[in-house]
Amino acid sequence: MRLTLQWIAAAIQGRIKQGNPDKEYIGISIDSRSLQSGEIFWALKGERFDGHDFIIEAVNKGAIGVVKQIGKDVSEIREDVIIIEVDDTLRALGDFAGRYRRLYDIPVVAVTGSNGKTTTKEMIAAILSLKRQVIKNKGNLNNLIGLPLSLLKLSSHHDIGVFELGMNRKGEIARLTEISDPSVGVITNIGPVHLEHLKSLDAVAESKGELFLKMSSEATAIINKDDLRVNKLSQKFSGRKITFGINHPAEVSARNIRLIKSEGINFELQIKDKIFPVYLPMIGEHNVMNALAAAAVVNALGEDPEIIPKGLKNFTNLSLRQEVVKIGDDIKLINDAYNANPISMEFALKTFSQIKGSSRGIAVLGDMLELGAESITLHHRLGKQIAKFGIDYLLLLGEYASVVKEGAIAGDFRPDHIFIGKEHAELSDLLKSILKKGDWVLVKGSRKRRMEKVVDSLLNKFKE
Repeated sequence: MRLTLQWIAAAIQGRIKQGNPDKEYIGISIDSRSLQSGEIFWALKGERFDGHDFIIEAVNKGAIGVVKQIGKDVSEIREDVIIIEVDDTLRALGDFAGRYRRLYDIPVVAVTGSNGKTTTKEMIAAILSLKRQVIKNKGNLNNLIGLPLSLLKLSSHHDIGVFELGMNRKGEIARLTEISDPSVGVITNIGPVHLEHLKSLDAVAESKGELFLKMSSEATAIINKDDLRVNKLSQKFSGRKITFGINHPAEVSARNIRLIKSEGINFELQIKDKIFPVYLPMIGEHNVMNALAAAAVVNALGEDPEIIPKGLKNFTNLSLRQEVVKIGDDIKLINDAYNANPISMEFALKTFSQIKGSSRGIAVLGDMLELGAESITLHHRLGKQIAKFGIDYLLLLGEYASVVKEGAIAGDFRPDHIFIGKEHAELSDLLKSILKKGDWVLVKGSRKRRMEKVVDSLLNKFKE
């Protein structure tokens, strides 16, 4: 497909200020450091950097064109470089990706939710990849920049897309849905996340629910029957619906769930009147719900359900998500350091309790961030929950460590078994001094706390 800068300008309602718009391009870049000759440099303004400050560098590296905002001076740019001017380069990037996505008449799956969206997206892609050429966003490149850049990698080679939609503020899921034009939409669940901006759980639900509101009536909504808020949101969607769940009747469900220590989970997948035995090589019963969501998507797309057990059996999750690591003499650690919020923290503690059994358990926890005015309340509540999960030692890091400690003591946790570290290395030293043969360790915290540093430091200490 021959796409020119003239086509881009039309797609984003941009004004061509100079250069030959009939030139073809090989791709776009938002980073002058990695830009390849023949690409278009898209100047985005972020919190820390303004891409407009790097236009000259991008042109010197071979950019054939630049997309910039009105009012930004480009008088020093050579006349052969195409300049396209727009009111808002971020908005224009989404418009471009949306127009480009619609050049390909393929189904697109959109996944959002408070927990499990990345895992669910990866499960869907793993299953469909057995029969289809799948494109997906890498990791969690799921925002107003990451999703458009992922969509722009679409080619005639692909016959289905699976994309995660993330958000921090109201209106973002609506915009991402508008851009991606999904054929199937999933809201995994609703929980207390992004409260710093959204303030309440009802606002979180409303923001996630923008997916169903903005989807075409010809699309299919995948509904978590075990989540009351998701069910309420689905009532506003007029198109086809497929339900999944464990505790409430649903078209896609699971029964006879059996945890196999630290290896995985066996369960029976039921799709209407058919039963499929499934082995899921992951810990955590909550991942059964993610698997059911994935199975419901595959069902919605009309694929052979026989591929679901095979795809799930071979599934490998992304790093820092409940990875079981063996350390030293029979010590096992669950590295779940990628992120944390109240729901995922509870899931992690429940899974940890089930897996460790009667062994000693040490929880190494960082803050849960972006909870706004609810931060102290939710961290105190987390502390009170600790004791009921059979945790023997509690190691804490972050701004709310003392609040979690107070909550734990209020929940009758032994005060002399609680330690607060000022940095990762100190926490790692504390952990090593406590560890004994046969212990289990859980490491978890929000992304900004980078709790994997504790794991890395500990592994290095055991190598010494």
